[in-house]
Amino acid sequence: MKTPARRTLLLAAVALLAACGATPAVAPVPPGASTPNMVLQGAITARSLNQIVVNGVTVTTPPLVKIEGVERPESELKEGMEVRVKLHADASGRHGEGLEVRFEDAVKGRVEARDATTLSVGGQTVRVDDTTHFEDDVARLASVATGDRVRVSGVPDDRGGLRATRIDRLPGVSDDFELKGMVSGLGAGGFTLKTSPDAGPADTYTVNLLGGATLPAGLADGSLVEVRSLKPVQAGQVIEASSIALEDRLSGVEGGESELEGIVTSGAAASFVLAGTTVTTSATTSWTGGLPGDLLPGVKAEAEGVLGPDGVLAATKVCFKASSYLQGAVASLSVDAAGVGTFTVNGVRVSVDALTEQRDAVSSLVSGDLVEVSGAPGRDGLSLVSTRVKRTSDVRPVIRGLVSAKDAAAGTLTILGKTISLAALESGGLHAHSDVSGVSGSTMTSAEFFAAVTPGITEAKARGKDQAAFVDPVLTAREVELEGDR
Repeated sequence: MKTPARRTLLLAAVALLAACGATPAVAPVPPGASTPNMVLQGAITARSLNQIVVNGVTVTTPPLVKIEGVERPESELKEGMEVRVKLHADASGRHGEGLEVRFEDAVKGRVEARDATTLSVGGQTVRVDDTTHFEDDVARLASVATGDRVRVSGVPDDRGGLRATRIDRLPGVSDDFELKGMVSGLGAGGFTLKTSPDAGPADTYTVNLLGGATLPAGLADGSLVEVRSLKPVQAGQVIEASSIALEDRLSGVEGGESELEGIVTSGAAASFVLAGTTVTTSATTSWTGGLPGDLLPGVKAEAEGVLGPDGVLAATKVCFKASSYLQGAVASLSVDAAGVGTFTVNGVRVSVDALTEQRDAVSSLVSGDLVEVSGAPGRDGLSLVSTRVKRTSDVRPVIRGLVSAKDAAAGTLTILGKTISLAALESGGLHAHSDVSGVSGSTMTSAEFFAAVTPGITEAKARGKDQAAFVDPVLTAREVELEGDR
């Protein structure tokens, strides 16, 4: 792996983070650049007239896009849709002209069951998290009832099922459903369908032709298909197919770059499965938002690199998408026996749900206990939706996340809505040592330091001397680190 590039303030380590998909705005590619040099796969995170943002790349959309194989106006694209995009990107790789945009749902059918965080559709467990979009983004999951027909966009998760990025209600009440997956064990009477290469029993189905389907020409082991059935999944994970259609895989561009995001479903840093694609890394792969050892099943990540003819992505960069982190004392604890609820750490509200990995049972915590919390910013940008919670013995408080504001005159940064004062760093003057590109012995003024921080792009980690230093309304940092490529 790359040696960490760091700059050190007095009592602080500092390096610039170039977050995946985060680059200052530059001029878009002029219309007419018709050669694709990049492929994206991910959810639409922002939408405006004739533009979408996918994996942090702003894409000018063509007038017509393919939605479930049918050409439709680009206005039908919505936030949360998991799309595949071929584009001609500019030199920054962050803006481009979209040449082809495709959307395919992950599963479509009637809601067979639902609870506070999941749906069952077409035999698939569909999990909803804070990032999932709905037609009604106020009522959210409460806007969907058992018996409703829905279209689910999402990616496989590490628990067996799908993590939804968008859920739309559809008309009708029929039991027919559509499910996508990969073919194995192909025979004259059917095949095995897996929703991802590493699918477990819950995501593995036996598909037969009793529903009237025929095997399409060109079908082979490894093919990606959409299977439709007119009746629910039968006992033993059996689908009686009424139709079977071949689907396009994410295809790379020769000599170009591919980027995909999703949830790691299996593997470790050297080789893992992300959004149904095998990703490999090497000694030259750079890492942002975390270290290789943090690459575990369940982590949200983005991988950039070259997609080979074998469908394996050789990553040049891996970015952790849920890289916010807190360390400190628990306060304002309100959780039930299952550990579902909320508490605060360093004044930041933390939510714990059924998707949180509890290394130590949250229900056993009491106010004052020291914990480490990893997760993603909540929809308000001020709270943390936890993906992992565990106890710690380290009394030094920490807050890490995207810098949303800076004030060079006041010497402050804002992270997760909290004002972080760097005054304690400046008492001895600002001196920096740099080993970036082998250069050492440089100095950094306060102005240079704040110039290196770009709100909305730079992530920072601030550590206090003790718990008393991290008390609202201003958290006083003893060390500050802006983590760069590793």
